[in-house]
Amino acid sequence: MHKKRKNYLVNKKLQLGIFLKWSILPVILVPLFLYYFSWNRYVLIIGIVALILFSWRMLILSHRLAGPIYRLEKDLADIAKGNFSIRIKFRKKDELRSIADGINKILDEMEKRAIKGGE
Repeated sequence: MHKKRKNYLVNKKLQLGIFLKWSILPVILVPLFLYYFSWNRYVLIIGIVALILFSWRMLILSHRLAGPIYRLEKDLADIAKGNFSIRIKFRKKDELRSIADGINKILDEMEKRAIKGGE
């Protein structure tokens, strides 16, 4: 069985930006705030575990966004060169699928018009 290689950091700048803005700061500050006011070390431990779990989830979510953006950029570059036979395909759980569907409909129409124009 062929195992697909997964590269979770497709667009490092975008993904790390999302990661830093939405996971690290809140998950660190809340437990530290609670620890400071309650003097309970378990709150800090729970915060660290939450940070790890939340960070992993954010990485997966950013992968589902950055992957399609990367794919879209590559395919649009080929389309700009005149290759209208390309169809944009995303993975099942990726975001932005409706954008790919819309672009594919435009490409279908462009191909039909090109065929009619060539007749």
